[in-house]
Amino acid sequence: MTSSDGSNRVMDPTACMGMSQGGGDPDLFGGLQFVYVQDPMTELASCPSLLIRQEPEFLEAITGCEEPNIYHVFGSSPYGYKYLFKCLEQSECCERCFCPSQRREFNMDIIHCNSYEQLSMEYSKPFANLFKPFVCTTGCFCRPEITITINRTKKVVGKAIHIWTCCNPTFEMYDTKGKLKYIISADCCQCVLLCPFGIGKMYEGEFDILDPSTGTPVGKITKMPASYSEMVTDADSYMVNFPPNANAYDKLLLMGLTIMTDYQFFETNAANNNNRRRRGGFGGMMALGLGMDEVYGYGGAYGGGFGDVHIRSGPRARIGGGRSKKKRRK
Repeated sequence: MTSSDGSNRVMDPTACMGMSQGGGDPDLFGGLQFVYVQDPMTELASCPSLLIRQEPEFLEAITGCEEPNIYHVFGSSPYGYKYLFKCLEQSECCERCFCPSQRREFNMDIIHCNSYEQLSMEYSKPFANLFKPFVCTTGCFCRPEITITINRTKKVVGKAIHIWTCCNPTFEMYDTKGKLKYIISADCCQCVLLCPFGIGKMYEGEFDILDPSTGTPVGKITKMPASYSEMVTDADSYMVNFPPNANAYDKLLLMGLTIMTDYQFFETNAANNNNRRRRGGFGGMMALGLGMDEVYGYGGAYGGGFGDVHIRSGPRARIGGGRSKKKRRK
């Protein structure tokens, strides 16, 4: 990203957040103001990267009741971050509370807001829709996937699938014609993946966007270290650096895939917490080698992983497999 004076000096993306060309509430997002755009697809076509911020839910952190997720999407430019989309999850309360985030079904309305008044409204007509069906993942069967549809034209942008792998979490992205456009992969040994709800929140995580024909990195999805508000909630922030040859539809699908990674690895609810409590240390390491679905003890093909050890206690419990010897009475 070049500076406004035309030089090749690298500009810090956070340095231009405070610049405003479209107005807005000064208290929005911690005192930051953003530029609003009229045509998001035109802006996406020329946008080199996106900033995706999940809205923290403090009531959810206090009560433990899972709330619908809200994401705010901004396109970067040399003059500031331009507000593009507000993404609202539409799902059932029971699914959010009792179904692990990797499996649950939801519709996410992608709303284009071109003014602060429209942004402050609770709901408006969606620009596009992201749909994730319910899946009961079993190893390589019933893999989680998402599709994005433009509401005005009813055009399916494409789909992204979380494929089964032994170690590294991997996604495949297909365009509207079913052609494989990109492969997104991450190193499973990153601290943010090994401990996503503890100390790992303070570390950065990277998902490489690979060219499927050559396997070379052409872009990157970065999970940013948690801020103070994100440390006490399950909110996260992401930076998406697009491949140079990606069009507007590819970038919209990469945005949806980034939100999908949040549900697959970094989202928590009551069902996830119960399963993590039952996970043993040995089971967690074994699950890491058996696929990322079982890393957090969600079961998948192995019924909660090998870390679920049930010990029967009581007067009949004893060590050893021999017959019990009764004490003879004299």
